[in-house]
Amino acid sequence: MPSITIVDRRTNDNSELAVDCNRSYSNPSGLSDLHHRQRRQCLLTLALILSATLVACSTAPPPADNSRVLTDIAAHRAGSEEVVEGTVVRVLPNSNGPSGLHERFIVDVRASDSDLPLYVTDNISVGQAPPLRVGNRVVVKGELAFNELGPLLHYTHRDPRMRHAPGFVEVGGHLYE
Repeated sequence: MPSITIVDRRTNDNSELAVDCNRSYSNPSGLSDLHHRQRRQCLLTLALILSATLVACSTAPPPADNSRVLTDIAAHRAGSEEVVEGTVVRVLPNSNGPSGLHERFIVDVRASDSDLPLYVTDNISVGQAPPLRVGNRVVVKGELAFNELGPLLHYTHRDPRMRHAPGFVEVGGHLYE
């Protein structure tokens, strides 16, 4: 039976390997089947991870619940994550504070027979400033808080320190985080 000697240069000991030239090595004693099973398992795991990532990244924003927001405001429930939908009734000048430049505006929040102007402050040092105009329909997600003037929605952006759930401002079909 003819054979060839091959020197394995990948090792430092110049190992030699006798190779039988008459034998087919496309499926040496089931190793190929094992390799294919491991490869299939790896590809399946990768596909599952990729699918989960895509679902997490592409989920639609949560729906607005103006009734809940108005109830939370009436109960003075600060710290709750809220999603509101309404019309921009006033765009205020930007303000600069300790955490950066903020775009400020007031949204008319309506539910059933109730309505309330809600002050929104969006840190545009962290995210892109949405191009707001009076009359724009917006959806805003943020954290409900209260100051001396009344209720407000802040953290309408991603928090770089990861202390708050990410918020957003949606206007004109574009999401600003």
